[in-house]
Amino acid sequence: MDTMFKILAVLGALAWLPQVIIFIKNQLIKPILKIIPGNQLEIGYTTFGPIINSNFAIVAENKKALIDKIEIELTHENNDTQKFKWKWIEETLHVVDLPDFSGSLPTRKNQTAIAINIMKDELIEKKIGFQQNTFQSDQKKLVQNTIEDAINLGKAAKPIVDLHASKNYNDLKDLYQNGFNWKVGQYSVLIKVFENSTKKPFTKLVSFKMTALDVNNLKTNIEKCNSEIERSYINSEIEYPTWNWANIMIDEK
Repeated sequence: MDTMFKILAVLGALAWLPQVIIFIKNQLIKPILKIIPGNQLEIGYTTFGPIINSNFAIVAENKKALIDKIEIELTHENNDTQKFKWKWIEETLHVVDLPDFSGSLPTRKNQTAIAINIMKDELIEKKIGFQQNTFQSDQKKLVQNTIEDAINLGKAAKPIVDLHASKNYNDLKDLYQNGFNWKVGQYSVLIKVFENSTKKPFTKLVSFKMTALDVNNLKTNIEKCNSEIERSYINSEIEYPTWNWANIMIDEK
């Protein structure tokens, strides 16, 4: 009788073996991401600092994937390196045809970049905005300090134009002046996509070239940054700036 129970116990254990094997296999299998960047980058400089916006298509193979970070490492031909982290994600939800007008109107959704979930063999398309954390950290601190200076002027019944003489206000202007680092020449772009279950990021290498016209066009935004400081803290009647952008074709390596 004991032998029969042992045989039944073994048979029961063997019945679970395929499920156990499948479970272990699923744990060992890792997703593979294929990164397909768009053919153009949107390069900018605003009160958010240096900016890179780009369209991406990403495919998950083998297994569903959870992307929790995307970074860009930008290296100029003179070896100057900058690092950008994703800040926002935009996707087109649907396109509405306009019968009374020529063309159509895409409906888009924009959100803070936190994570992207991709099912197995699914292809997702997103526009992603990248900014420099180092610049934004310095800017955030100076903005907070300048706001405090403006509040203190109000409490002391002093004119807000006195803010022009404050250290924080002028340090903020200096940040926008010195934070501009776009240069003429060739850039290599290393795109790093971090998936939650994998140790190393998936990468894609592309390049682009900035001309003197591109750089000079973006430099005009420095004065617009100064104008935006004036509008934000002193004179709200100043018009909100219209930023210049450089739309640059990329080359895959």
